[in-house]
Amino acid sequence: MNRSVCPQRQTKRLRKGRVSVAGARYFVTFCSQYRRAGLTAPAIEAGLVAVWRQQHQNEEIALQCATVMPDHVHILFTLGHTLSLSQIIRKFKSQSKRLLGGASMQWQANFFEHRLRPEVTLEPFARYIFLNPYRQGLLPLDAEWSGWVLSRRYHPEFLGNLRDGHYPHPEWLGDAPTAAELIDSVLEDGRSRRPE
Repeated sequence: MNRSVCPQRQTKRLRKGRVSVAGARYFVTFCSQYRRAGLTAPAIEAGLVAVWRQQHQNEEIALQCATVMPDHVHILFTLGHTLSLSQIIRKFKSQSKRLLGGASMQWQANFFEHRLRPEVTLEPFARYIFLNPYRQGLLPLDAEWSGWVLSRRYHPEFLGNLRDGHYPHPEWLGDAPTAAELIDSVLEDGRSRRPE
């Protein structure tokens, strides 16, 4: 079994420097334990989306977009004013625990987050989340990923450039940065570089 954490960071080091700021925007990733696949099973995927929507309706977060991958999830959201970042993730994992348990799965301890400064655009992060299943080869470019979730109030620009209004362009996959590259680009100059 692969016991590595998703992405490669030590659990104790994850908490160091973590800041929870109401009204801040976060790009968050968390994984199934041992990166076990199964999160995209229809009942689990639908349940995870329902939990996000409930947190959004309760104004605990303002969801921008998210995707459910087989062994991890990515979510882009603005933190509300009632719960801390850790409480949001803990509540999500708690409310979805039964879903995963039915498939003999559980969440990996902790999570990975990047707080976006106010001047950083959400666009490259949303595009990364959207492209993730295509980049992983989980579906052809002329199919839609069922685990993609988009808020009605958030309209990333790249969606206006999709092929046939639904599908990514093949060249997008070649020039899309990895999550680490995307975060590094923000850290280097204080703003996101928008992929062409």
